[in-house]
Amino acid sequence: MHIGERFYSDEDLKNFGFKSIGKNIKIKKNVGIFFTENVSIGNNVRIDDFTIIVASGSDVIIGNNVHIAANCYIAGSDGFEMKDFSGLAPGVMIFSGSDDYSGKKLTNPTIPKKYIGGICGKVTLEKHVIIGAGAVVLPKLTIGEGVSVGALSLVNKTLKPWGVYFGMPVKRLRERSREMLVLEHEYLNEQGLDF
Repeated sequence: MHIGERFYSDEDLKNFGFKSIGKNIKIKKNVGIFFTENVSIGNNVRIDDFTIIVASGSDVIIGNNVHIAANCYIAGSDGFEMKDFSGLAPGVMIFSGSDDYSGKKLTNPTIPKKYIGGICGKVTLEKHVIIGAGAVVLPKLTIGEGVSVGALSLVNKTLKPWGVYFGMPVKRLRERSREMLVLEHEYLNEQGLDF
């Protein structure tokens, strides 16, 4: 197999019925994206092996210069947005909705919505967010610009910008450098995209 054959072609991507799709998109052929009519993908995006993205009830928006590594799971049925220059390491799981674990409601997608409960709400990853391998992100929160989340962390609350977070649940450890903003400007300028 040639390396080029492992990714969907531009023609394939156009025919999948995405809400919108940019240029220079590399999606491995073993990625599952469901309800593509609710999925928008920007430019310069790569989605690697065995990732699953579900957009059954709301929009899933993936910005520019985004990387989603292998074996990630994005349950975006209540909305998900991943802004420019952000990335997910292997095995990250993001949930915009969850079941009610109290026993007061039924659970799972085979049951009509009126019988199930749980927390639901859009998950937003602002620009320059990076999430480490095996981390879990729960519903109804925003991860602020420039945040890095360590591997195996549990994100159960909104995270303030430009911090390094780690733990179960996550705690802010320190500030994160903003030097990457200079590199972003340089890169965009070089591409003729800086305004």
